[in-house]
Amino acid sequence: MESNKLVQETLKHFTDFYSESPSFISIAPGRINIIGEHTDYNDGLAMPAAIDRYIFVAIAKNRSQLITAHSTALEDTYSFNLGADIADKLWHKYVLGVVNELNIKYNINSGLDILIHSNLDIGGGVSSSAALELALINGILHLFKIETSSSEKIDLCQRVEHNYVHIKSGTLDQSASLLSREGCLLVLDFQDNKYRYIDSNSQNTAWVLVDSMIKRKLANSKYHERVLECRQAIRQLKSRYKDICNFNNVDNNQLGYLMNINETGYKRAKHIINENIRVHKMEDAIMNQDIVEMGNILIDSHLSLRDLYEVSCDEIDYLIDVSSDFKDWHGGRIMGGGFGGNTINLIKKNMENDYSDFIKKKYLDKFQIMPKIRTVNFSSGAKIIDNIKAF
Repeated sequence: MESNKLVQETLKHFTDFYSESPSFISIAPGRINIIGEHTDYNDGLAMPAAIDRYIFVAIAKNRSQLITAHSTALEDTYSFNLGADIADKLWHKYVLGVVNELNIKYNINSGLDILIHSNLDIGGGVSSSAALELALINGILHLFKIETSSSEKIDLCQRVEHNYVHIKSGTLDQSASLLSREGCLLVLDFQDNKYRYIDSNSQNTAWVLVDSMIKRKLANSKYHERVLECRQAIRQLKSRYKDICNFNNVDNNQLGYLMNINETGYKRAKHIINENIRVHKMEDAIMNQDIVEMGNILIDSHLSLRDLYEVSCDEIDYLIDVSSDFKDWHGGRIMGGGFGGNTINLIKKNMENDYSDFIKKKYLDKFQIMPKIRTVNFSSGAKIIDNIKAF
């Protein structure tokens, strides 16, 4: 198995770099999101799943107050003293944030040697950052024999995002990476922080990601813009209808009121309201193995993200449009924050390679860009591998 090979590689890299051996490895997977986009920070619903691509982290204490982290993928090393508060590179901010937040809460008071290894694409829209956060948090907690709840781990991740990376994100990515079960989809309710599992029922289909290779230059600024637009819309609704605290209980009359005073807010709200409905519809379609309906829901979601939430781009729209010419494509949509990144596509089983060849030719001819395409399998969530001598 590739994961076993990566465990061995992580062990070797750690030993080569630090001249000692770790006693365990912490791993956390990336994620896809089937349906429920931009709903997490709006107290809505989503249906993500962890995938079989991982961040591997080996950690050991050292005899100083120095934290040293080395990334094999980035070929970069970052060192800082415990209690430091400045980091320049993005991955440095995640490491610094995790260590500082854990030190504030649990007073770990020790230097650390950290080795980060991965087969998860960095910046590929499958939440490598959330996987890194969780692999680090689980690993450090395990190293210091600290027990805490899943919700506290997710909250720690969010504090890192908010306070060190300065992205006012929700918790979809971390929840998927931590809570997922193999062969299942996770149904998340962000209003009351509850979750449950449904069988993926994916015997006759495959989930294929197409990376447009368009880097999401506007993603952070536009993401924040969408967050603020939604908050403003809620404030305006609440000023007229006192019982409203999120979009979950907004009716058509109230939505009409919003349309008259704030067209942009109306469009954002309409997407969130309908996207939450699509999560329920997708669950029913999956349970009934209604592949046609599953595909239609994905397409409806893309159109909403394009026209109402306005987070798509020409390259992504082309990928969805041209995919409809492939007879074994059931449906797809933009996935993630938007403005580039990936599409997620539902394909007839065993037709993944044909679809990949079809899309590569069409996209290359249109944009002179070769997309990166991969089929993903559902995975269990983050875990600790203690018995590393077996590897």
